[in-house]
Formats: sequence, structure tokens, C-alpha cells
Amino acid sequence: MSDARRALVWFKRDLRAADHAPLAEAARCEAALALFIVEPAWTGSPECNAQHVQFTADALRALRAELDALGLPLLVRHGEATAVLAALRQSFAFTDLLSHEETGPGWSYARDRAVAAWCRAHGVRWTEWPQTGVVRALPRREGWAARWQRRMDAPQVP
Repeated sequence: MSDARRALVWFKRDLRAADHAPLAEAARCEAALALFIVEPAWTGSPECNAQHVQFTADALRALRAELDALGLPLLVRHGEATAVLAALRQSFAFTDLLSHEETGPGWSYARDRAVAAWCRAHGVRWTEWPQTGVVRALPRREGWAARWQRRMDAPQVP
């Protein structure tokens, strides 16, 4: 266990506790919290509807139960990601933001860029783990299939 690390596990689209690299890393920290943000950019987007909101609420209830069993509180907050992170950091001085990479619509990409800038400005280490076959920021496609295969063949995270 590292003495000084305090982790915030940010759940985006992957609302499960099993095979979750950010959770495994948080277990190595002195303290941790889990967070899901209901973002206005999502709720106001064309891809969001009442069924999506209900599915997410149901998944969050199940996730909260799984995380409670692990002793990890799940916070659900509403707002812009950087504002939520800034407010939360006032009460829980996290040093590390841990999440999966997200491949989504333009608003999520813009949000992630803003979060990266916020983390840099506030000295927070943000670590993202890939979870899909999408390889971000490839300068060219050579070797893509081999990278994809390695990701698909990787063992589950305990």
C-alpha cells in the first residue's frame, strides 16, 4: 500500500466491479472513493433517452451493492466533470484519478481533454486503462490487429 496515494475511481460507461483495472489499482492506495457523474452533456445529447437513464440507474444500484461489499463508497454527482472533480477534491484530496478510456461521441472527447487539463493544473495523476479494441491516437494502422489481439487475450484483472 502506498502511503500518500488517495484514489478516485471514475466510472464512465463501464459500470461493473469485476475485471476492472482502475479498481484493482485503487486497492493499492491508502484511501479510495468511486464516482459516477451524471453529465448534462450526456443527458442533453441525442444518444440519451429515458431508457438509457433507467438502465444506468439500475446498473448504478447494482454497482453500489458490489462496491459496498468491497468497502468502497460510490458517489453519484450531477454536473460538468471538472466542476464535480474540483468540488469533490475539497473534501477528499485525491492524488490519483483512475478510469477506463472511453471511446464515445464528441462531447465525451472534449470532456476528457478538459479533465486532462484540470488534472495537470491541480497535480492529479490521471491514469486511464484501455478496455476495448479501440487503440487511441494511433499515428497509423500498422500493427493494429496485433494490438487488438493482445487486448482481447489479456487475462481478467482480479
